[in-house]
Amino acid sequence: MAFQPGYKSAFYLANAAAALQNLSSYSDSVTVPQTVATIETSTFGTVAKSFIVGLTDGDSISMNGPYDVTVHTQLTALKSAQAAGSAAAAYIWGPGGSVASQARSAGSVFLTSYNVSSGVGGRVEYTASFQVSGAVTNGTF
Repeated sequence: MAFQPGYKSAFYLANAAAALQNLSSYSDSVTVPQTVATIETSTFGTVAKSFIVGLTDGDSISMNGPYDVTVHTQLTALKSAQAAGSAAAAYIWGPGGSVASQARSAGSVFLTSYNVSSGVGGRVEYTASFQVSGAVTNGTF
């Protein structure tokens, strides 16, 4: 098995002008879930539940890391563009990095929250959450 260390992960997010930007060096944690809803189809008289597959995706992606004016500017500009009616922003995530043959997922997201926090004894940090809109595609770089 070819295990990968987390520091190789890559995360790209489109800016307000729809150009993908590599935010990997501004992030120290990215969570990209991929859920599949199930719909219960059990009927009267059965003793075990049964299900069918429902909608996929529609998850919330989160990322965080040390504050940097570059990522702050991109996320606040994306927020403003969304408020003005722009389309969802594209993203690409590579848990094993952005090199040939590594896995990647891609889709479109809306920024749903952006928070910056600081404490006297620690670094200034940000957290951001995104709502996936539409299908997520999985493949390789």
